[in-house]
Amino acid sequence: MVVFLLVLFGIVFIFYGFIQRKNFYNQTLNILDHLDNKSLITETMPEAYFIEGEMLKKILRITEKYKLEQINKYKFKEEDFEEFMELWVHEIKTPLSTINLITENNPGKVSDSIKEEIVKINNYVELILFYARSQNLEKDYIIKNTNLKDVINKVMINFKKDFILKNISLDIHGIDYQVKTDSKWLEFISKQIISNSLKYLKENPKISIYAKKNKENIALYFEDNGIGIDKKDLPRIFDKGFTGQNGRSKYNSTGMGLYLVKTLCDKLSHGVTIESEVGKGTIVKITFPLGSMTKEIERKD
Repeated sequence: MVVFLLVLFGIVFIFYGFIQRKNFYNQTLNILDHLDNKSLITETMPEAYFIEGEMLKKILRITEKYKLEQINKYKFKEEDFEEFMELWVHEIKTPLSTINLITENNPGKVSDSIKEEIVKINNYVELILFYARSQNLEKDYIIKNTNLKDVINKVMINFKKDFILKNISLDIHGIDYQVKTDSKWLEFISKQIISNSLKYLKENPKISIYAKKNKENIALYFEDNGIGIDKKDLPRIFDKGFTGQNGRSKYNSTGMGLYLVKTLCDKLSHGVTIESEVGKGTIVKITFPLGSMTKEIERKD
């Protein structure tokens, strides 16, 4: 009889332990499924009244602590790199400005060629700086009402010489809209798009910039009649480092410009799409959400 009771007690104890463990693991999995931030599981796990459960919780806490330490180390290195890039860009602009001043004081074909190369170098320097900043964009942007016309006009000043030297027909119209964005980053995005248009010109070049108000957004268009993009390259056009057939064969493309355009548009909650046809040209569209986000500026007569 005693043996029977001991066996029965053992069976009940084992069954109770099984149910206890099963409930603990089921509750843990259920909590994990409903957590947006899975790393919070160590703070939200149910109490474990058995040694294996407590060991699991302890292991998870140690692992989480180690992970956070590694993330903080990575963040520190990233911030240190960004600070270095900011300093480097500032320092490199000084000799570039000096070279530019020398060419201004010594006009001629050679000086003109040097100026063109300086512009290219400045554009690449800016690309490096904005790439470094894009890794922590939340620290470096201010979303506010921004006039598209003001941004585009500022960008056009940067390319004034290119339009004149390359005899480009420029058509800018219908951009009197105010949108929610960061003007500095939108300016950079616009520069990258126009730089691509200038890089892939053909005879009788034309660039059009215009905007349209739709039901859900305001769309800003950059349209050119350049050489266009091969259809097979379009799905990868925003990939980091992707140059496509045109970029590889003739134009020394870095494959970073459009990658940054897409990255920044995503972080700013702007849409961006590209339509293109070989031999006919390319249209880049950036969309800004409507509603309380944007409003059209009334024209003053």
